[in-house]
Amino acid sequence: MLRPVRHSVQRLCTTSAAADAATPPPATFLLAVAATAAANILGAPHYESRLLSLLPGDLLFHPTCVRLTLSHLLPSPDPSLRFLHFLSSHLPAAPDAAPAEPEHEHSPASPLPGVDGFLIQLWPPDAADAAEVLASRLGLHPSLRALNSAMRSALRAARPDLVFRLFSAFSSSPDFPGDATTVAFLVRACSAEGRPLDGLRLLRDGARRGVPPSLDAVADLVAAFSAAGNFGKVSETLHLTIAAGSVPDTVIYQRIIHGLFAHKMGSEALRVFNEIKLRGYDVDAVTYTTVIDGLYKMGCIDEARQIWNEMVDKGMEPNEYAYCSVVAYYCKAGDFEMARKVYDEMLGKGLRESTVSCNIMVTGFCTHGKVDEALGMFEEMVKKGIEHDVITYNILIQGLCKVGRLSEAMQAYEQLLSSGLEPSVSTFTPLIDTMCEEGQVDAAVELLKLMHAKGLEPLVRSNDSIINGFCKARRAEEGMAWLAGMLKNNLKPREHTFNSLVELLSSSGRVDDALLVLNTMFKIGHELGSLACTMLVEQLCTGELYYSHELENILVANK
Repeated sequence: MLRPVRHSVQRLCTTSAAADAATPPPATFLLAVAATAAANILGAPHYESRLLSLLPGDLLFHPTCVRLTLSHLLPSPDPSLRFLHFLSSHLPAAPDAAPAEPEHEHSPASPLPGVDGFLIQLWPPDAADAAEVLASRLGLHPSLRALNSAMRSALRAARPDLVFRLFSAFSSSPDFPGDATTVAFLVRACSAEGRPLDGLRLLRDGARRGVPPSLDAVADLVAAFSAAGNFGKVSETLHLTIAAGSVPDTVIYQRIIHGLFAHKMGSEALRVFNEIKLRGYDVDAVTYTTVIDGLYKMGCIDEARQIWNEMVDKGMEPNEYAYCSVVAYYCKAGDFEMARKVYDEMLGKGLRESTVSCNIMVTGFCTHGKVDEALGMFEEMVKKGIEHDVITYNILIQGLCKVGRLSEAMQAYEQLLSSGLEPSVSTFTPLIDTMCEEGQVDAAVELLKLMHAKGLEPLVRSNDSIINGFCKARRAEEGMAWLAGMLKNNLKPREHTFNSLVELLSSSGRVDDALLVLNTMFKIGHELGSLACTMLVEQLCTGELYYSHELENILVANK
């Protein structure tokens, strides 16, 4: 098969040099070229270079030939996707529409059969890439059903950016702008990206076109506005939904209640909760648990117990999350006897211990300096087969650092790494702080560099800790260099950091450097501490006249 086709290709190329460049290749010949290309793609793991040497690019990348080749590959995901990536690196621009040619009985329709199944099978990033190539390079679009399916997958993968890429590739489709499901996914993607105002505009535009608001989209939009504390827009979203003929469900109100509690608006949250009960909503256990959690976090114990009893009276058993809310309250208050009593009651109800519930107990112990009890809980988790997550390690590391047990904190850090988990900013921060306090500033610098290597941005306070660590080690040059680096990166050092440097420089007799740091300190708006002021003034009172005006300025500033 290959030799005759290659011979025919060579012959066509030879004759086409003298022919009109606009003359399209015969349809039957393109069918043979496409069959050869597909056979090579399916038969060889590394086909790209072989394909280019076998078939001329002007034929291989001819729009009709590409469609025919894809018709052999679709809907198989791996070869089809690889071929599209191959095309995207060789097609310089979107091709013009294929010239009119005689229809062949085996020519694929447009869009190609299998395009939908192909896109639905792909992981969202691949689906977005493939949709872009198909639309922009080949003029092929998935059906609306396939687009919506791919957008749903992108949202489930927490990739709202891909929702917009998929929609962009679809925007030149005859089915554009989609249906109610398409609008819903776009609104939800806006909410997930922290752009609820854009989502509300989409929802409003859809309502004007007669597209009823999706309650899932409204719930996400309300959650985003609530998280931002923009309850005016929450109200506007609800009014729009009702005006468009949709009735907000319990999930929507549950998210509003959660947002109100998060912003310390407990009275308003209870008002909404009581109102939906009066309206006859079937309030579920999730909503009850949200209210109980919010009330416990606000310290409204009597109200929380009342709602708990009301839930139980209605035949709803409190779940693990509800029990954890109570346990967390008692742990925060330091009442571990009651915390353990509620915890045991949860287990007695048949609810299982989890990483989340254990983390709450570990947090409580560490918050109140009961690190040995936290370590005991940590070991219990291992015995019971409950996994540690990065939060477990972070809580324990912070607790150990808080009581000055740095070596054990480092052991926990090493254990985190060996478990295959990735450390976070919260892992490194207490270690860096404690290392600097204990005179291990070089080790702290290495950890901070490791953070950068992992793509983590240290907290500003970590940089402050490094400077204070250099000051404790009396390494003024490195402390000043680190301060200069912070200022260059528009990071504002703490007042204590400046004072530490002024104290070190003054005690070292480096008055000019101390005055330079002091000048920067005053520009930022910090004040000179009493100890730093005393040390610097002592150095300035040397009788040297050119320091007299500096002394006067310092004394005036610190009256």
